[in-house]
Amino acid sequence: MYQDFEKMSVHSRIWIYQTDRLLTAKEENISSYFLKNAIENWAAHGEPLLASFKIEYNRFVIIAADDAHHAPSGCSIDASTRWLKELGEQLNIDFFDRSLAYLDGKEIKTVEVFKLKNAIENGLLTSESLVFNNSTIQSISQLISAWKIPAFKLPFLSKYFQKQVA
Repeated sequence: MYQDFEKMSVHSRIWIYQTDRLLTAKEENISSYFLKNAIENWAAHGEPLLASFKIEYNRFVIIAADDAHHAPSGCSIDASTRWLKELGEQLNIDFFDRSLAYLDGKEIKTVEVFKLKNAIENGLLTSESLVFNNSTIQSISQLISAWKIPAFKLPFLSKYFQKQVA
């Protein structure tokens, strides 16, 4: 059962998918139509899931499911992953980009993980750069409070900034 994202419980579980490029307005509309239809029929062991999605910054697809209504199963979570693979194939977009996304002013930029040290050394990323903490966010409440954080708060980046201070 689809529900508007803003009406979802803050305790709802979420999954964040990052695209490898910005979505165009047309791609965002196609994605929204596709995902709303998929979520409308999403179920776990025959029980409908109370769920939603939103697209943020033309770059992130966030899917939410309210565990209090009925918890998603492994198979239903796999189904949601297949939706994004299928949608990605239709639109020629990778919804599984694993680079680090950060804000540079109002623009979202990304750095491939193996280039993070160079990005920090060259000043592209500073300890205060706001980065999207996609990997540890598991609920809407965490999305609200801890999705965009200063780079030094990410454990895998903090070691680089400690060296700069020392």
